[in-house]
Amino acid sequence: MKELHDVEEVVAVSSSFWKCCKYCSALKMSQDSIDEQVNHYLQHGLKLLHIGAECSRTAEGAIWQSTVAVLGKIKTEP
Repeated sequence: MKELHDVEEVVAVSSSFWKCCKYCSALKMSQDSIDEQVNHYLQHGLKLLHIGAECSRTAEGAIWQSTVAVLGKIKTEP
């Protein structure tokens, strides 16, 4: 990757929520672990920009921790 401004699209994945693939609508991602989700997007050519932890609270007030990853699609030269 050259620079962050070379990123034209961003996709976020998390160990606490799931959604279909933005590019191929793979429904199986709803059952994948975070590493499988990241690997899936890497196969689409995205680059891993960040991976880290996120904390929030449940409705009952308990702390909920999850892993998040941010991937980006790099602009292609015209």
